[in-house]
Order: sequence, then C-alpha cells, then structure tokens
Amino acid sequence: MRELSRSITDAMMVYPGDPGVTIEPGLVLARDGVDVAQLHMGSHTGTHLDAPSHTVEGGRTTGDIALDELVGDALIVHLGELADGQQYGVAEIAAALGGELPERVPSIVVMHTGWEKHFGTERALRHPFMAAEAAQELRDRGMHLLAVDTLSPDETGSDAGGFPVHEVVLGGDGLIVENLAGLDGLPVLVELGFFPLKIDADGAPVRAVAFGVPAD
Repeated sequence: MRELSRSITDAMMVYPGDPGVTIEPGLVLARDGVDVAQLHMGSHTGTHLDAPSHTVEGGRTTGDIALDELVGDALIVHLGELADGQQYGVAEIAAALGGELPERVPSIVVMHTGWEKHFGTERALRHPFMAAEAAQELRDRGMHLLAVDTLSPDETGSDAGGFPVHEVVLGGDGLIVENLAGLDGLPVLVELGFFPLKIDADGAPVRAVAFGVPAD
C-alpha cells in the first residue's frame, strides 16, 4: 500500500488566494493536561477533493459523495517530461498510453506530470494543465473522478482562462482530486482510494492510497 497524499504542515503551499495553513497549540500538556492542536486552513489544503459545489451553483457537496465514488480501479497516465505551463490534450494522453485512448476508461483517471517535485516552490504555479476537450473525451469514455499531481488540472495564475476542466468534470457531477504525490512507478492500472474528512463542504483534504503496490 502506498501513500499518495501530502502531509499537512504549518505554512505549506496553498492555491493562490486560498486561506493559509496555521497549526499551533490550542491546549498544551504541561498547562492543560492534554495536547490539542489548533488548525486553520481552507477546505482545499494539500491533497484534497473538489466536490461539484466548488464551482457549480447548487452542485453536490462532500456530504453527498458516496465512498464507492472514491475507491476503485484507476488509469494512471504517465505523461513524461512536460514544459512549464504546457497544455496537454488528447494527443499527449494517447501517446502516453501507447498511441490511443481506450474505448472505455476506469471511473478514476490520474494525470502524472511529475510536477509534484515542484510543490512548495514558485515553479509549482507554472504547472502543465489539461485541455478541456481532453477532460470531456475522458468523461465520455467513463471517467468520473479526475486526479492530478498539480495545484489544479486547469491553468493557475492571473492570466489563466478560468476553470474549463472544472466546468467539464464538476459541471458533469464528477469529482477532482488535486496535489497527489508518490505517483512514480505506479502501474498503468491500479486500485486507488481517496478518503476525505467527513464534513459537508465544497471540498476536503483526503488521504490518498494506492492498493497492492509497495510503499515508497
């Protein structure tokens, strides 16, 4: 079993404009008899789930998402070396899979760009991003949950053109997981699980797990 989620740490990187992360003592053992940490963070901290309500008015919240939507067979697309800010689409995804997209894909599809190594640095903001047409093609072939190892499947930055991939996936009542880690060496087909905090919100941090593969 392999961990695919990031540790939540004080002052860790978050998506630009999101609430920062603060972890500090709320109660301390010497004074209060117990240690209790006080956490301040947004619902989209670290490795996290986007529920449809994140970008869709009236969309489902995390409280409406069944666990069986979050566990199952996954297709891992190892995209290889990509340039800063590069858009990838159906052609790049098909090439990574040997030349063509499967007629049907599992409900979970993961984009491995290798950009996880830049998390916490300015370069993380210049991550590769998916073309909306590719997201739609994958949706049409069976994808329900799109997961990425970047801050977003859409372009990040002041010049970004909105959230077209979010519109396709969340707008179709699907799900998105962002900021995965530990994807190197995973087989193309593997069982994954994403386990969010049990809160009713627009998103939540998850514990992401690959089953049947050794830990890093």
